[in-house]
Amino acid sequence: MFHGDGDRATPLPADGESLHEAKNREHDRGCHPDSRYKAIARTLYAQLTPETREYLGIAGLTGNSRTWYGRYWRAVNRIFELTYPWEVNRKSHATAEAYQVALDSYSQKKRDRSDYLMNLLVQAPLGRLPQEIRDTYAGNVALDATLIEIAGRTNPNASSVDLPRRNLDAMAGAYRRGGNHDGQGAKTDKAGWEMETVVTVPNSPKQPQSFPILTTALALHHPGRTKHGPRIAMEFHANKFDERGLILVDRLYNGSKAHRFQKPTRQMGFRHVYDYKLKQTGRQGGVDDVILVDGRLYVKWMPEHLQTVRADFKAGLITREVHDKRLASRAQYELKDKGRPDADGRQYFFYPDLRKVMCFDPATGNRLTRTPKTPTTFLLSPDDAVSMRIIRHLNRFAYKTPEWREWYGMRSHVESNNQYVKADAETDLGNPDKHRPRGYAFQAFNAAIAFAVANMRRIVSFIQAQAMKVLDARTLQRARRRTDELGNRLPHRDL
Repeated sequence: MFHGDGDRATPLPADGESLHEAKNREHDRGCHPDSRYKAIARTLYAQLTPETREYLGIAGLTGNSRTWYGRYWRAVNRIFELTYPWEVNRKSHATAEAYQVALDSYSQKKRDRSDYLMNLLVQAPLGRLPQEIRDTYAGNVALDATLIEIAGRTNPNASSVDLPRRNLDAMAGAYRRGGNHDGQGAKTDKAGWEMETVVTVPNSPKQPQSFPILTTALALHHPGRTKHGPRIAMEFHANKFDERGLILVDRLYNGSKAHRFQKPTRQMGFRHVYDYKLKQTGRQGGVDDVILVDGRLYVKWMPEHLQTVRADFKAGLITREVHDKRLASRAQYELKDKGRPDADGRQYFFYPDLRKVMCFDPATGNRLTRTPKTPTTFLLSPDDAVSMRIIRHLNRFAYKTPEWREWYGMRSHVESNNQYVKADAETDLGNPDKHRPRGYAFQAFNAAIAFAVANMRRIVSFIQAQAMKVLDARTLQRARRRTDELGNRLPHRDL
């Protein structure tokens, strides 16, 4: 029995019963008997073969809700015993001393297991993608991080080891909206973890329905601690898919150390599409007779006013029209990609033909009377600090050109996918009250299941949309008139 209104109704205590006991009674009645745990039994019976159940040690499917609760509890905790990176009490708030002990107990082996399990779960539905659709994938992905918010107060920042933890998940971090998301304990910070998500994107901006948006890899870390998570997530994606295309990312990622993200992902065979802060634009580095300007390689004899286009535009020195014309003029000085990076991260580029363009002395700005001689190709290899500075910001497309805008616009797919999974109409991952159990391993496990469910729904929706295109086309073809008003046969329309 309840009183109150709508979803906020509370149970009325029976005689001699406290309100807390009444809530527990109604919770048990609604969640335990004949509901959650028997649903697990029914699922195992319907979805697993006898051989699979025997392999997993699920010999019998009989038992009441208490029996199934025990089985479920033991199975989940066997997993968590192997995948919790820190040994810490999750039933009470950790003191400063207990927090330090937990930090010292860190196990990379257990965290690796957790990452492996998490990605097995999210990639499992990908096997249901029909082969004819799977074969069309061009290898493009978008990568971004999203908050996995947890219930409770926000802990002090990770460096404050002398302070007790305020959240029952002692190892959780603090998330802030701005900056690199590394919260410092402000009231506006949120408690939780940050998850790197890799999603597939269409094969081309001009073909938005060419491939479904699917989550292919995950990595969980403290908010703002992005040293290794992006690389780990991309490694799991690369192990699942052989295709190598583009990685679409926001400004956080080209701000990473090149040896942590850009170099390893180029060694996988990917190229990058970046955005830049204003202070990152202009000339970004150079080696020999090649310079990097706004993410692309050009010969060093390109005039100065073409190197400062973004800064000049932002300062109001040139109009949008002049800005766009100067970006187009850069193309005649640009080196062109020759294939993709190899397993060592090396890549060749073709020099432009300088015989029909004006070249200028980089030191004086004076026009050269003779055309500089260049080799046919330029090799960019991540072997030294100078080259690594170039690799850090190297962009597949010329920054702010129409082509760049089209491709970079598809990065929004990863953000919309994260919101899709968090929506209350979908898996409701964004509701911290729906995943209250504490700790890194549970949040990784729970989020992976949520993204896996979203993958299944997206695959079904994509197949349905493709089928409806065919059915609609056939319906239109059958419904059209075959002759005109004089009885003459109409020409066939190409559908």
